[in-house]
Amino acid sequence: MKEYVFVDSNVFIQLLYEGTRASEAEDLLDMYPLLSTSIGVIDEVLHFIIRKEAKDKYNIRKSHDLRGLIRNRGISFAKQSIKKFISLLEGLYVRIVADAEVQPSQLVAAMELYRLSPKDAIIALTCKHYGIDTILTFDEDFKRVPWLKVIP
Repeated sequence: MKEYVFVDSNVFIQLLYEGTRASEAEDLLDMYPLLSTSIGVIDEVLHFIIRKEAKDKYNIRKSHDLRGLIRNRGISFAKQSIKKFISLLEGLYVRIVADAEVQPSQLVAAMELYRLSPKDAIIALTCKHYGIDTILTFDEDFKRVPWLKVIP
């Protein structure tokens, strides 16, 4: 039986914005038929899209100004890119899982032990919770997590 692999935000972002590793990201997603990601990763990609579109279209760089833009105009300025991301998830049949429920002390322990940011520690613990042992990411930090095989 084939197992799910976890897709990190940077793979989606490279593909959506045709970054320097976009073709590599596309190849990775094509190689693995069972893809999974978390609601936390989706949140991260959506934040990236909104920040990038606000910067590109309105030269908005500060969080306070971004909140004002959203309050006044909604997210219509980023709607096309958001729609592209959602279509990508749906087209690849990406399974969306909830982030693992962990105690703050568990999160901090993972951050300290594997020298990870809070976001990356949550991803690692989420993979462990769901029995996912492979992650598609361009983030080298996950190589310090013993239960994860990092691809590429």
